[in-house]
Amino acid sequence: MKVRYRSLDIFRGATVCLMILVNNPGSWSHIYGPLKHAPWHGLTPTDLVFPFFLFAVGNAMAFVIPKLKEAGDSVFWKKILKRTLLIFGIGLF
Repeated sequence: MKVRYRSLDIFRGATVCLMILVNNPGSWSHIYGPLKHAPWHGLTPTDLVFPFFLFAVGNAMAFVIPKLKEAGDSVFWKKILKRTLLIFGIGLF
């Protein structure tokens, strides 16, 4: 069984929930103030979505990259190819 980091999973899930909330506020004509982007000199929860997402991705990579290095280059490139093909809807593996 693979080791899961529960705190990272919870943080990632909360970030995705915030993404959904920010991108689907209901009526675009009556948006709750914190769901709007702040002016240049301000900060709202909406402005934190992308940095939080990058933080979660960076942490996940810190756990995955050493395992891929141990497995060798062929495993690394096979995983990259598999994920790329899945993005484009081509399932070969």
